[in-house]
Amino acid sequence: MKDLEEIKKHWEDFKTVSLKDDHLRQLEQEKILSFLSNLELKSLQDIGCGDAGDTIKFSGLAEKIYAYDYSSSMLDKASKNVTKYKNIHIDRLDILKDPIPHISDAIITKRMLINLGSFSNQKVAIEKIHSSLNTSGHFIMLETCIEGLNNLNSLREKYNLTKIPEPFHNSLFNLTELKLFLEPFFEIKKIEFFSTYFFLTRIYNPSLNYDKFEEFDKIAKHFSSTINLFTEKNIGPQFCMLLKKK
Repeated sequence: MKDLEEIKKHWEDFKTVSLKDDHLRQLEQEKILSFLSNLELKSLQDIGCGDAGDTIKFSGLAEKIYAYDYSSSMLDKASKNVTKYKNIHIDRLDILKDPIPHISDAIITKRMLINLGSFSNQKVAIEKIHSSLNTSGHFIMLETCIEGLNNLNSLREKYNLTKIPEPFHNSLFNLTELKLFLEPFFEIKKIEFFSTYFFLTRIYNPSLNYDKFEEFDKIAKHFSSTINLFTEKNIGPQFCMLLKKK
């Protein structure tokens, strides 16, 4: 189990950015929006909202949005970012210690569960989320998995690129274990990966020009929004699940 105090210290650092890759963040937002747009929503909870930069993208899809984080630093940023959005309510929540205060039609996590230190803690959080959904409510889980990271690094090795390490503060899911745990609680409606983007930005572009590969990431983002080169192949850690409460 990873040290929860060290993880929280990381997120309390005002300089910490949730995701430095803006193009990947946009792809995450697009995927979540595509899932949400097909749901009938009155209420939505965003657990682990960070600076609420993503939360505001969802503001037009539900009458009430409750956005939570446990980091004072992130909550300060979030409160400033949502001042124009009257239907977004920011509050403090430590999902391992606090009850989720509302029952809603949908709940979102974005790379939040991977910061809970262990699979045991992640399971506690998922059960809380299940209990905080309306009947037939939906859980959109955007997290990361070890299989995708391993697949990415196996390909990078073939092109003599250095291994990408698991972040010190993250506990990546094993997808097989996760699916087995979810089975009594949720129906998996969809699971999608970001393989095209990871292949282009972490393998193809660096192989062309390692010093300037980030200049091509915008093009990779455009391709990834319109083309899926790998269908079900999981390259890269990110995954997004649409789950329906049983």
